[in-house]
Amino acid sequence: MTTAASPTAAAAGLPLFYRTPVVLRFEDHRRAGLGRAQEFSFTREATAVPLMIGEFMPALRHYPIVFADAERPVPLAVLGLKQGRNLFLEDDGSWRAGYYVPAYVRRYPFIITETPDPNTRLLSIDSASERFIETLGEDAAGDLLFESGGGPTQATRAAMEFCQAMHEDHLRTVAFADALRGANLLTSNRAEITFPDGERYTLDGFLTIDEKAYRALAADKLAELHKAGWLDLVSLHLASQRNWEVLLDLNAKATPQGAKN
Repeated sequence: MTTAASPTAAAAGLPLFYRTPVVLRFEDHRRAGLGRAQEFSFTREATAVPLMIGEFMPALRHYPIVFADAERPVPLAVLGLKQGRNLFLEDDGSWRAGYYVPAYVRRYPFIITETPDPNTRLLSIDSASERFIETLGEDAAGDLLFESGGGPTQATRAAMEFCQAMHEDHLRTVAFADALRGANLLTSNRAEITFPDGERYTLDGFLTIDEKAYRALAADKLAELHKAGWLDLVSLHLASQRNWEVLLDLNAKATPQGAKN
């Protein structure tokens, strides 16, 4: 039996994982809080998540790095081989110990909202997240998002700083992806997998760098990519392709979904 899946499949209109993002405002969220217990069950069905170029080095140890087959081919860390199964998520909602947790996952439930003013960005939160507490009680295991005077708490300031840093990395990530597309280095690819039980699976809908085209680049184009700082990232992407074996190994060890202990 052969089945197919795509790591780039996601609901249209909203970023992956986000269902009801709202801008944080003191008048609306003076008693709102954030649960302290960080868990990642919201990623259970994700087979890939966006990856910033600043993460290529730590991600290289664990994930195949590919690019979205989209108008803007942003990098992705592949998390699973079968649609709806994140191999790095444990049954209790924790991330598999010893494996890098992508910043996109750690950022949730916060996100930056752009405004017409390019110099102004607002912090938003997914109100559908299990960590969002609409009214924080005295005995709740959470932190308020606003001080009594209306200013952000330490938890909110930390979230804003993290989101701002991700935004800056995102801008360079977009520039890197645009440079690859401009140099005609991205090509459609697929991973064809045969599992030990004989089941065959095809993971498609993603792009990778065409190594042959990369090696054939003219000297001036290569110098241009080098000057921009992209060549090391190309090498990290190519090296990450060995991590398909990591996914195969994790898949072989995984408990079937729905199985009882």
